[in-house]
Amino acid sequence: MDIPGVDLVIGNQDRERIIPYVKQISESRQPINAVRNIMKNRVFEEMDVPDFADRTRAFLKIQDGCNNFCTFCIIPWSRGLSRSRDPKSIITQAHQLVDAGYKEIVLTGIHTGGYGDDLDQYRLSDLLWDLDKVDGLERIRISSIEASQIDERMLEVLNKSSKMCRHLHIPLQAGDNTVLKRMRRKYTTEQFYDKMQLIRQAMPDVGITTDVIVGFPGETDEMFRNGYELMKAIQFSEMHVFPYSQRNGTPASRMVDQVDEDIKHARVHELIKLSEEMQLSYAQQFVGQVMDVIPEGSSKGVHGPGKVHGFSDNYLQMIFDGPDDLQGKLCRVKLTKAGVHECEGQLVRVMDEQPEVLV
Repeated sequence: MDIPGVDLVIGNQDRERIIPYVKQISESRQPINAVRNIMKNRVFEEMDVPDFADRTRAFLKIQDGCNNFCTFCIIPWSRGLSRSRDPKSIITQAHQLVDAGYKEIVLTGIHTGGYGDDLDQYRLSDLLWDLDKVDGLERIRISSIEASQIDERMLEVLNKSSKMCRHLHIPLQAGDNTVLKRMRRKYTTEQFYDKMQLIRQAMPDVGITTDVIVGFPGETDEMFRNGYELMKAIQFSEMHVFPYSQRNGTPASRMVDQVDEDIKHARVHELIKLSEEMQLSYAQQFVGQVMDVIPEGSSKGVHGPGKVHGFSDNYLQMIFDGPDDLQGKLCRVKLTKAGVHECEGQLVRVMDEQPEVLV
C-alpha cells in the first residue's frame, strides 16, 4: 500500500480491530491494508452501541449486507451478502437499551427485511414477537422493508402487536413494470399495490413512506407518468425522491439510454410536489386525535421558545408547548393543525406521570 499520508485502510468489516491496528502502526511505523474480500464474509460483525447522544430513539442494527443485486446499486459488492445478527444478542441489547431509558427501538440494517434469510427457521417476524415481550419497550420501528418481505406472518405481527409503530418505509423505486424489470426488482406494480392494501387492512391508519428513483435509464415520459399515477393511487404518507445517478461498476451505469439531467430534475420536482400533497392529506386525517409522541428535544428556529418536537408512532412530526425535560418521555398530544413536514399539537398528558388533563 502506497498512499501518501495514509497509514490504515480498512473495509466494511473488522471495525472492532481499528484500535489494535492503530496500536500496531504506532509500534511498527508500517502502513496496514486491512481490506479483505467481503463477499466471503458470512458472519454478522457484532458492535454494540449502548447510547445515542441527543436521541430518544435507539437504533439497533440486526443485519448487514444484501443479496438482491439491483442493477443501480453497488451495496452487495461493498457490504457483502446478507448476514443476520444472532437473535439472543439482539434481545440482550434491547433489554440494555430499555434499561438505559429508551422507549423506542428502530431496527436497522442494509437490507433489514432480509433478516433471517441465513438463519434456520427464524425470520424477522419471529424477532418482532420476541421484542414484543421486552418489558418497558413501548415502540418497535422497522427502518425499511421490501414489499416482497411482508408475508402473512409479518402481517399478523403488524395486526396484533401493540408495540409495532404504525409506520413502514417500503421502497418502490419505480412505478412502471418495464423500469422495475430493468432495475431487477422482485415485484410488479400490481403486486406492490396489492401488498399496500393488505398492509392497510392489517394495520389501519399506517403511514407508508417510500423511496423513488427518477430518470432511471430508459425511463420514458409514459413510464414516468405510469409511476406518478401509481404513487397517487397508493397515497404514500411521504416519498423520498432521488434523481438516478450512475454508480461505477453497476449494470445500470453501462446502459446506453441514460436520461437527460434536465428531464430528471423536472420529474423530481413533480414528484416532490405530489409527495407534499400526500403528506398533508395523510396528516389531516388525524386532526383532533390524541397521539402518542416521544419528544426529541426543544424545537429551535421559527417556533420560538417553549416548544418541543417529537414523532408520533405513525411518523408525524409534532410541535407543541412543553418544557425541555419532556425529552424521552411518552406523551399524549392532540394534533391541532396538520402540515407538510410538521404538525402542531397540544400536550394532553405525560404518560410517565400521574394523569393530569391539560386540555
